[in-house]
Amino acid sequence: MKTLWSLRCCFLAASFAAFPIYSDQLSDLEAYIQKVYEISEVPGAAVAIVKDEKIIFSKGYGVCRLGQDDKVNQETIFQLASVSKTFAAAGLAVLVDQKKLAWDKEVVNYLQSFVLDDIYASRFATSRDLLSHRTGLPAFQGDLLGSLGYTPEDVLFRIRFLPPAVSFRMKGLYSNVNFFLAGKLLEAISKGSWLKAIQTSLLTPLEMHRTGGVDNLKNGNTAFPHAKIDGSIRVIPRDASEIFVAAGGVSSSASDMANWMIMHLNKGRYKGREILAKEVVEEIFTPAMVVKPSFSETAPINENSGFCYTLGWGRYNYLGKVVIEKGGALDGVRSIITLIPELKLGIVVLANLNLTLLPEKIRAHFLELYIGKDPSQDLEKSFADSEAAIAKLIEPPQVPKGALPMPMPISSYEGVYSNDLYGEFRIVKNGKELAVEAGDSGYRGALVHQGNNSFLLRWPRVNSAGELVTFVFGADGKIIEMQTESLGVFKASKLS
Repeated sequence: MKTLWSLRCCFLAASFAAFPIYSDQLSDLEAYIQKVYEISEVPGAAVAIVKDEKIIFSKGYGVCRLGQDDKVNQETIFQLASVSKTFAAAGLAVLVDQKKLAWDKEVVNYLQSFVLDDIYASRFATSRDLLSHRTGLPAFQGDLLGSLGYTPEDVLFRIRFLPPAVSFRMKGLYSNVNFFLAGKLLEAISKGSWLKAIQTSLLTPLEMHRTGGVDNLKNGNTAFPHAKIDGSIRVIPRDASEIFVAAGGVSSSASDMANWMIMHLNKGRYKGREILAKEVVEEIFTPAMVVKPSFSETAPINENSGFCYTLGWGRYNYLGKVVIEKGGALDGVRSIITLIPELKLGIVVLANLNLTLLPEKIRAHFLELYIGKDPSQDLEKSFADSEAAIAKLIEPPQVPKGALPMPMPISSYEGVYSNDLYGEFRIVKNGKELAVEAGDSGYRGALVHQGNNSFLLRWPRVNSAGELVTFVFGADGKIIEMQTESLGVFKASKLS
C-alpha cells in the first residue's frame, strides 16, 4: 500500500512538472508586462500565450493610435513584419504535403524565371536554401526594390543583378529577397496569388479571420505605427509594400496568432484536423544553417545558444530546452513569436512602436518563468547593451570638421543615374540642396552634403542612418558615376 502511494505521488509530481502553468506564474508575468509596458513608451501592445492547445492568456495594452481612445485588445490587427516569414515557410510546407514541392529539389524546376547573379546558386538553390537564408545573397540588401514602383515580375527579373555577399551555402545572411523568391515559388506552383494560397490552405482552416495582407489593415480595430521623432512619439506612415508580402507583409491579431502557435506546437493539427503533416512541421523546425547571433538577436540568445536558422524561423537552446522563435520589425512596429515545443507552450507579443525591445523583454521573462533563470546572464544589462547598439546603428554620421565645400555648382550633380538592379535615380535640385527621385514611383530621398563630392542619402524612413554617396568626375569635368556602398554603382547619363 505504501509503495502504491509512493508511486502515485511520483506520478503526480511528474505530471505537475510537465504542466508548469500555475496561476502565480501567469500573475507574475502579467505584472511584469504591465510594469515594462508602462516604462516603454509603446502606445499599444497585445500578448497571447498558449499551452496544450489552449489559449491561457490574451490581453491588449494601451491604444491603437496616440491621441485617440481606441483600446488595443486581443483582436487588434498589427503588422507582423518578419514574423510573416513563418507563413511563407508554412505555405511551402503545404505544397510539400501535397507532393507538389520537395524541399531539396531545385527552385528552377518550378520557377523557370528564377535567376541569381551566382550561376551555381541559380542552378542548385532549393526552397530550403531560400527559407534558411543560405543562397549567398547579402543581408538586408534589395529591400529598396519594394518601394520603387516596380511590379513583382520586374523585381523578379532585377534580382539577378544583386551580387552575392558570399558563396552559395557558405554563410547564413538574413535576406528578405530570399522570401520574396519563396513567395514567387509558391505562386508558380499554386498558380495564384501568395495571399490567396495561404488563405485557403492555412488561414481559413485555422480560423484566422483577422489575418491577411495590406487590405487587412483597412479593417477596424487596427494598430497604427509609431516612432520616436525629435523626442516625442508620433504616428508615422505605414511601411506596407505588397511586393515583399511573403517576407514581411502579413498582419494579424494576438488571438489569431494564438491559433497559429497551437497548430505548430500540436505538430500541424488544429482542433483535431491536420493542417500540416507532423513530419513537415518537424522539418520546418530542423536546423538548416548555423549562424552567429547579430544585433537582431537579443538575450537570452548569445554565442553559446547554438543559434541557427530553420525554415522561416530561428532556433536556439535555453537551459536544455529547444526554443523556436521569429521576430519582426518594420517602421513603427515590432513583433515576436516564441515556441517551446517540448512544453507545447508559446507566446506572441505585438507592439506598435519602432525599435522598441518590449516584445523581446516580455518573451525573455516568459522563458525565465517557465524554463528557469540562466545564472550566467544579466538580462537587464544585455537589453541595455542591445538598446545602445540599436541607437548607435541608426545614428546618422556627422559632417566631419573641416569638410571641403562642393567643388562644383550644385546643378552639376543633377541628372539621371542608373544601374541594372535598382534602375534610374534622378538627382534634382530641392532648393539649396539635392533630392533623389528613384525608380518608377519616384521614391523620394534627400542628399545632404558631407564634404567635397560626398553626400548622405536619406530615405523617408524613420530612424534610418542613411548611406554615403560619392560622385565621381571624369577628366572633362563631368560626372561619370555615383558610387554607394550597398546599392552599387550608378552610371551617369542624360546630364544637363
